[in-house]
Amino acid sequence: MRGDAILGRRSGRILLVDDDAAVRHVLERFLAQAGHRVATAASVDEAIGWLGREAFDLVLTDLNMPGSSGLDLLASVRSKWPSTRTMLMSGGAEAAHAAAAIEYGVDRLFLKPFQMDELNAAVEKTLLERSALIQQAEDRLYLEDMARRRETESRTWILRAAHALAAAVEAKDAYTAGHAKRVTAYGLELARTIGGVDIARFEIAGDLHDVGKIGVPDRVLNKADRLTEEEFAYIRRHPEAGERILQPFIDDQLVLSVVRSHHERWDGMGYPDGMRGQEIPLAARILAAADTLDAMTSDRAYRSGLSWDVAIDQILGASGTQFDPAVVEALERTIDRLEPLYISFHTDRLSS
Repeated sequence: MRGDAILGRRSGRILLVDDDAAVRHVLERFLAQAGHRVATAASVDEAIGWLGREAFDLVLTDLNMPGSSGLDLLASVRSKWPSTRTMLMSGGAEAAHAAAAIEYGVDRLFLKPFQMDELNAAVEKTLLERSALIQQAEDRLYLEDMARRRETESRTWILRAAHALAAAVEAKDAYTAGHAKRVTAYGLELARTIGGVDIARFEIAGDLHDVGKIGVPDRVLNKADRLTEEEFAYIRRHPEAGERILQPFIDDQLVLSVVRSHHERWDGMGYPDGMRGQEIPLAARILAAADTLDAMTSDRAYRSGLSWDVAIDQILGASGTQFDPAVVEALERTIDRLEPLYISFHTDRLSS
C-alpha cells in the first residue's frame, strides 16, 4: 500500500468509470482537488484495460452503462484484483439492480444524486479501510515470518544439543569414536541408491541413531569380555531410550523411527519391537545395514575389526534374515562408492 494512504491522508489511485463524459469530468476534477490521482474510463472494457496495466486502490463505477454493466466490472475486480476496493454509483430507479452489487462484495453504494462531501468522506473511509487491511496482512506475514525464524532457530539449537549428546556417547568409548559419522556416510549412499527417503532428514537420523547409549553404563560399553544377559539388556534398551530423549524436541517421524528401529531385523528377531519385513520403516532398514557394516569393520574392546571383504560377504549372506533383501541388493550396487569411504575412514583411524 502507498505510504500516503497508510498515513491516512486523502490520497489514492482511483479509477473512475462512467459513460457520461460530463459526470466523468466533474468527478475527476473533484477527486483530483481532494488529492487523489485519477484515471478515467468510459466503459467496462476500457476500465479492464486500465486495471491490467496499473494498480488501483479504488474503482468508482457507474452501474448502468452501454454494453457490460458496473456489476460486470465489480465481478472482474473481485476475481482478478481482490485487494482493490470498489464503490458503485446508481440512479434511484436502479436500486433493485444495485442491490445485487452486495453479492459482488462492493464496499460502498451511492444512489444518485449525492452530495460531493458525502462522496469524498466515503472515498477517504474506503481507502483507509483498504490500507488498514493491507497493513494487517503485512503485519500477519511479518509475524508468521518471525515465528518461522524462531522455530528454525529453536530447531537448530535443539539439533546442536542432540548432536552434542550423541558426541558425548561416542566419547564414552574410544572404540566407537566417529561411528555415527561413518554409519551416516554409508547410509546416505545406500539411501540415494534405493530412493524414496528424505536425504536431509535421514542424515539427521544417522547422526543421532545411537544417542540412547548415553544411558548405558561405561562398564558395559567398554567391557572387553562377552556381555552377560543383564548387561546386554542395557544395550537392547538404547533405541527406546534414544527415541524417548529426542521425542520432546524433534517432531519428525522419520528421525524417531530410525532411532527406535535401527536394530530390528527382517526376520523379526531384532529389538526393541520385534518388527519384521516391511513393518520396519525403510530408513531404519537402510541404516541397519550401514550400522552393521561399520560395526563389523571397526575394532572393539573385545575384538579386532573384520576386513572389508569378509564384512561384505557376511552382510550378503544375511539377506532375507537380518537384512531387507532390497537393501542388500542396493549395497551390492553401491560397493564402488562405499569402499572408498571405508578406505578413507580406515586411513584416518590409522593416522590418528
